[in-house]
Amino acid sequence: MYLVEDATYSEIAGAPAPAPGRLARFKTLVQEYAQVQSDGTLDTLRRLRLLAMGAVPLHFALAIFFGQFKAPAGRLDIQAWADGLTLWQGGLATVLLITGVLSHFYLVRRTVANWMGGALQAVFCLTYLTFGTAASILDVSIGNGIGTFLIICMGTAVLSLMRPMFAMGIFGITFLVFGAILRRSNIDPTLLASLQVQVVAMLAMAVVMSMVIWHQYTRTVLLRRELSDNNDLLKAQQQELVTLAERDALTGLYNRRQFMRMAEMELVRADRMPRGTSLLMVDLDFFKKVNDEYGHPAGDGVLQQVAGILMSSVRASDLVGRMGGEEFIVLLPYTTPEQAVVVAEKLRLALRAHPLKIEHLALPVTASFGVTGLTETQKAPLQALYTAADLALYAAKHGGRDRVEVNPPEHTERPTFG
Repeated sequence: MYLVEDATYSEIAGAPAPAPGRLARFKTLVQEYAQVQSDGTLDTLRRLRLLAMGAVPLHFALAIFFGQFKAPAGRLDIQAWADGLTLWQGGLATVLLITGVLSHFYLVRRTVANWMGGALQAVFCLTYLTFGTAASILDVSIGNGIGTFLIICMGTAVLSLMRPMFAMGIFGITFLVFGAILRRSNIDPTLLASLQVQVVAMLAMAVVMSMVIWHQYTRTVLLRRELSDNNDLLKAQQQELVTLAERDALTGLYNRRQFMRMAEMELVRADRMPRGTSLLMVDLDFFKKVNDEYGHPAGDGVLQQVAGILMSSVRASDLVGRMGGEEFIVLLPYTTPEQAVVVAEKLRLALRAHPLKIEHLALPVTASFGVTGLTETQKAPLQALYTAADLALYAAKHGGRDRVEVNPPEHTERPTFG
């Protein structure tokens, strides 16, 4: 009954052999139906769980009502009708209660439907349809029509989301059950043929309604997935744009603009809560020779390795950026100039200790460092710190490279409190 594999042509009853173009469309449709099968089963079980909460008390109440019903004297047919409905209402309520509880625990434990979910769905459909069959035949026995069967067929088609093959199987079994019960009932033979025609018409209407609802459901689910995928793609693209706006594409460090913006914010915080703040300028030694002798891929490898060493050797609260070319910059909050010199020396030695490996070669990497900073009793604009660090870096370059030089910023003043 529960079909998750690709359907055959019998999924669409009475469909003629499709033309080549229509065949491709048909195969696409079958694949789409299979893609949403799990969603349809889970949604049906959610509906069943919700339905059971209201229907179980109602059917139990009706069973009690019909159980206490007393037909007028001499109307044994009406009493038999009431007794039959008592039995069927009670049985339906019991089965609904069991399937509702099982559906609840199934939904709690699973996010993708399997055969067990399909079995619960089939039990739900067949239970209600069997009840509709029995109730309608009881109604016919006292002169009523089979309106109950029509209502339940339509309700099942609406509540249970079923692929065409599944729907035809469910309603086909219902037809066989209805026919078997009819043949064993004491219904006037002249009425029997009319009832059979009505049943066939009702079941055919239910199958068509079920197919239409399933097709619309498939379109809705696929559209929802497409919108979700597009939203995820859009978010990823937006995040990529943000990253490109803030990060250096090669090293992943903050680019110059973003670093300067964040450094300005850090200096504002340092002005409000006075503390030491230092700045390091880092420039790789003889980087042009690396590109000239080993090629730009090797140069890119050096830059990426240096970026990794800088990031792994400082605190998470420190800011590391690439200013351009082979020049890097590091902002050290809560760090005095004296402490910044120690950090710079640590970074210099870390770079020396990690030559870049190119095949069988170990390419040495060294850098010059310019250090400047503010004590907690000083403040200065970022431009002053940047100029001072750049001058210190210039001194390190002209002092022999692979060294650390310090230069205090000019125009410092005491911070304002409050």
